[in-house]
Amino acid sequence: LALGSFIEEYSNKVQIIQLTDEENGEFKVKGSFDHPYPTTKILWIPDTKGVCPDLLATSGDYLRIWKVNEGSGEVKLESLLNNNKNSDFCAPLTSFDWNELDPNL
Repeated sequence: LALGSFIEEYSNKVQIIQLTDEENGEFKVKGSFDHPYPTTKILWIPDTKGVCPDLLATSGDYLRIWKVNEGSGEVKLESLLNNNKNSDFCAPLTSFDWNELDPNL
């Protein structure tokens, strides 16, 4: 599970948490990373077969793809997708979805 902070400033965070005790509803933080501006949406890559790397996509000012190392909890920015290269300003990106049939598209 991934959770994003909502602070009306540039510096925000995303935390990756995991349910460790289902009976008591206890969660453990597995990783955390800085995120510019609040996230408007966070989605894991759809992977019903368990063969894809752990990828997490976030939107806010841009669409970002993050790779999560399951063992260490380390998170690395894989790609920053910007559709507005002709301006110094950008509008918030409020939504996106993974292609469930082919996540590479």
